[in-house]
Amino acid sequence: MKVQKIVSLDEKTMRISRRMGNFSQWVRVSLHAYDQDLDVVSELMLSEQQKTRWAKVARIFAETLVEKSIELDPNFEKDVNDLITEAMEEVNKQTSLRDFE
Repeated sequence: MKVQKIVSLDEKTMRISRRMGNFSQWVRVSLHAYDQDLDVVSELMLSEQQKTRWAKVARIFAETLVEKSIELDPNFEKDVNDLITEAMEEVNKQTSLRDFE
């Protein structure tokens, strides 16, 4: 059940909030982090590290899939590096593991 809560902002924070895609979600996430004694800035940095790690894993996975595809189809004609680049472009569009479900 959603509950309405008013947040007071000054002029600067109002301009910032207008640029955000989903201010309410950001507030909810921040409140959950606060409840768990987590520093939001540290969490965001960790999230970036996780994204970087995930991208590295995804690249290795993509390379492995391409190699196996070539083994299964010896007449494979597409450039391997192009396939890996395409796969990595798709990976970079996702921001969380949930996006891969």
